[in-house]
Amino acid sequence: MEVASIPDLPLSECLKIVAKQFDVETIASREIDQAAVLEYYRQSDRGYRLFHSREGAMHVALDRAGEFTTAGYLGQVELIAERLRNRQAENVLEVGCGVGYNLRHLAALFPEVPFTGVDLSAEHVTKASQEAGGLQNANFEQGDFHHLRFAENSFDAVYAVECLCQGENWREVIADCSRVLRPGGQMIVVDCFRHAPLANFAEDLQQAARLVEKTMAVEEFAVLDMWLEHAQAQGLTLIDQKELSDQISQNLARFYSLSRRYFKLPLAARAFLKAFPPRLIENAISGLLMPFTVGSGLHRYYLLCLEKH
Repeated sequence: MEVASIPDLPLSECLKIVAKQFDVETIASREIDQAAVLEYYRQSDRGYRLFHSREGAMHVALDRAGEFTTAGYLGQVELIAERLRNRQAENVLEVGCGVGYNLRHLAALFPEVPFTGVDLSAEHVTKASQEAGGLQNANFEQGDFHHLRFAENSFDAVYAVECLCQGENWREVIADCSRVLRPGGQMIVVDCFRHAPLANFAEDLQQAARLVEKTMAVEEFAVLDMWLEHAQAQGLTLIDQKELSDQISQNLARFYSLSRRYFKLPLAARAFLKAFPPRLIENAISGLLMPFTVGSGLHRYYLLCLEKH
């Protein structure tokens, strides 16, 4: 399935539908800082478990056999595991680990390798530690990936799945991840980026992109070329780049279907607004609009692997 084929309505109509139920200008101009990110997860964590992944995955699933399946949440784990195996990593850090879904699966695959997960949310760290069970090589702690507490050259690999985009300053994050990497170590990132500055796109797409980003607690996705240029300046060389945009089509189709159902039933929507926190409900906006931003190529989903000089 091509992402662009998912919507059954034009973007202009979807934007009108969203504007009928939400204050889109307020959302589009919302400032996203660390407090806003923490509040987003405080309000959305229960919804992630109910509507997304009972096992605690907080990222999109990669397509399996042309359909959505929860096994697709392991797609990112498998891509990272392949690179850890090739690197023969002996000490690994995950930044923005959430409730530990990726780390506990990787720690089980590499029982002799110590894994450390850092997350801004104390609640996430507590949950991650509980769900890691008896994994002796899995450790979780609260921390800020802009300013990691670890010494220089501490890790063979640092990885991040759909979280660096939520940082207040992605340049600082790249710099500190590079700092804690050993020479020859790898930084593995799976995330969404803008293909080019917003001004390069039509106004409706610009508005859709702003709404998608803000409702996902992102100030704005970095432009990929700018991100890579800064990474290189921090001593990181790109050694592998894979675009995965087409591989998330089934998950985006599922998000779109859920969102369409929400917006089609105004009475039920009002009931949802009363029953669930507003930041959780706003995920319906990104679910409705992401097939347009990804399908147009404005937003693209990548795996990047960089090596420290």
